[in-house]
Amino acid sequence: MKYTLFILFFLALYLTFQYTFLDFISLEGDRPPSRFDSRRSQMFILIPSIFRFVLIMALGTAIELIAKFEQEHKRYDELERQKIIKELSFLKNQFNPHFLFNALNNIYSLASKQSKNTTPSIMLLSNMLRYVLYESGKEKVPIHQEIDFIKNYIDLEKLKFSDSNAPQIKCYFSLLNEDYAVEPLLFITLIENAFKHGISYVTPSFILISFTENNDEILLSVINSVGKRDDENINTNKTGVGLENLKKRLELLYPGKHSFKQIYENSTFKSFLKIKK
Repeated sequence: MKYTLFILFFLALYLTFQYTFLDFISLEGDRPPSRFDSRRSQMFILIPSIFRFVLIMALGTAIELIAKFEQEHKRYDELERQKIIKELSFLKNQFNPHFLFNALNNIYSLASKQSKNTTPSIMLLSNMLRYVLYESGKEKVPIHQEIDFIKNYIDLEKLKFSDSNAPQIKCYFSLLNEDYAVEPLLFITLIENAFKHGISYVTPSFILISFTENNDEILLSVINSVGKRDDENINTNKTGVGLENLKKRLELLYPGKHSFKQIYENSTFKSFLKIKK
């Protein structure tokens, strides 16, 4: 509304200036021109002036629209950035209580058996909580810290088992750039899920974890056996909150630059995650 009023005011001012200016135009001869000739000459001079005014105002309007578009675009980008930050923070915070609950259950189980592993498990949990409290709030962390966190988690899980019922657990980690920055708590969900569904105290079970980071990509594969009690959950796609959060985080953080697939066959569950740098 203000912009429209400004244009109308500027147009009236412009036309007034043009009309006043015409009164000072020198005319040939001493005889004053007829009223008809005067109006006709004013009209011919006035019409090009209107076109000039329209062109000037069109250019000004275009510049104004471009400036407003850029302003709105920056505002939209900032809103999207804040939305992503809040959503990622929410997704990461959902993991913390779940992890803490499981870890405390593990330690309680060890303590109830008066296991000698109770003290080491508390130390491992302390290191992991320190990472969760002080590092997970950061936007990114060095990848070696994330791997240390995963290793501590695996070691904590191993303490639950005795020599007689221990599953086969094999891990392979290869980092080419140890200081490469990644989002914290991005990979632990797949590891945790493998221990949740891949361990059986009745039949032989296994977990195979491979993590590779090179100049081009990050590759994580987790392969685990699935007990009979978990077959129904796998087949009905009851993947749980953790996997859904992981998928959403990957879509927000690496749109078009990641692939994630899971395969279930022959009582074996396979997860493959690839992130392009």
